[in-house]
Amino acid sequence: MIDTNTRFQASTGRAHRSRWLALLAGALLAATAAAQTPSRTIEECVESGTGLVTLPGVAGGSLSASECRGCTSIRLSFDGNTRYYIGKEAVTYARLREAAAKGDVRLYLFYKPTTRTLTRLRLAASGVAK
Repeated sequence: MIDTNTRFQASTGRAHRSRWLALLAGALLAATAAAQTPSRTIEECVESGTGLVTLPGVAGGSLSASECRGCTSIRLSFDGNTRYYIGKEAVTYARLREAAAKGDVRLYLFYKPTTRTLTRLRLAASGVAK
């Protein structure tokens, strides 16, 4: 036979565990909510091709780019921080322009959406001779 004291201790132990679980669950939810900071776009990309973008003779000024024929174009500006790549290799603007003139090759134009300033131009490496 179970006496009254044993029943009281058993119910107190369950209540104690329930409070700890509730406290732990609340702490985990609060930590998760605090860790989720709102995201913001810091860079966008126009996936185009050298047949759709006319690169200026020298890096500077601006250019117009679109993703397809008939698509709306976007005007993007160069600045001193714009970088140039063929595949993963950093190159000069002159070398990028020379490679782009060899045919219609995939061209990615990355830019800051707030200022529409080009951050980097990347020419796909496939089909481009070094």
